[in-house]
Amino acid sequence: MSHAEFFASLFRSATGWLGWPPAVALATAIPHIELAMEGRAEMLKAIFGGGDKPGGGGSVGQKAKLAFGSLGARRVERKKS
Repeated sequence: MSHAEFFASLFRSATGWLGWPPAVALATAIPHIELAMEGRAEMLKAIFGGGDKPGGGGSVGQKAKLAFGSLGARRVERKKS
């Protein structure tokens, strides 16, 4: 992989997978982008499973509740009219 391909890959990761604006991606140090990508991968594994255990242990709904609950999200019931 050339230097240009490596930097293009980092830029795609930062702006695509992480959703950062281009200016932020360009201003961020390479190790920080790599750490952020590792964190995103860990989050996705926690939600959807992956790695050693087949099926990831639990339904997608349960994993989503766990992930969003850790962020302080809560379910709000819609008022029926």
